[in-house]
Amino acid sequence: MRDTLKTKTPHRSGTVPSLSVLPNHPSLIWLTGALAFMEGSPFEWTRQDLVDWFTEYLVSPGLMPRPPIAREPDATSVSLDPRADCGGNVAELLTRSRRRVIAALRGIIAPIVDDRFLNAALYSSRVQRAEMNGRPVWMPSPRETNCLSDIVLSLFAANILMDREYFQAHLCICKTCERIFFRQSRDREDTCDEHTPLQGTDGATSELRLTANTRR
Repeated sequence: MRDTLKTKTPHRSGTVPSLSVLPNHPSLIWLTGALAFMEGSPFEWTRQDLVDWFTEYLVSPGLMPRPPIAREPDATSVSLDPRADCGGNVAELLTRSRRRVIAALRGIIAPIVDDRFLNAALYSSRVQRAEMNGRPVWMPSPRETNCLSDIVLSLFAANILMDREYFQAHLCICKTCERIFFRQSRDREDTCDEHTPLQGTDGATSELRLTANTRR
């Protein structure tokens, strides 16, 4: 089993949720892109990092062309054209976008499930049925006019629609830092390893991770 996950996304916290515990669906690549967007401090991201994220996880796989700008409600839009002035604050854009993504994902794992973002993605055709390697899948289908959080949520939605029960059982969001990770079970407090008090070997955390290479 591979013990590293190579990525072009430069600003990462050093670890990402372990892909070894995820369903073996052909749409796994979409989830990888969604998690990459949520990793690292938004204050460390540059416009080029955002452009690179779009290129690697959306443009190169053929999901959408790179939009001319990245937008989010209540945030100044950021130009993705390296020849143009940035126009906005990347950290503010990512912070507002991530907040909306986290709020939507919390609804999936809440005691009373709120899955309105899945219905919105379906209704707006940001996810569509497709076939990959002879298997039916849900394919992200974001558009250039979508706000950044809706683009990211389309990546999450495509995977959640493939196996909703898995995500409801194993998806966790750290209550301290809002890191997204997966556990074998959600039978204890939702805090990532970094914010969980150290325990002995008998009480070792069940959180699984892979080490991620960061681009120099």
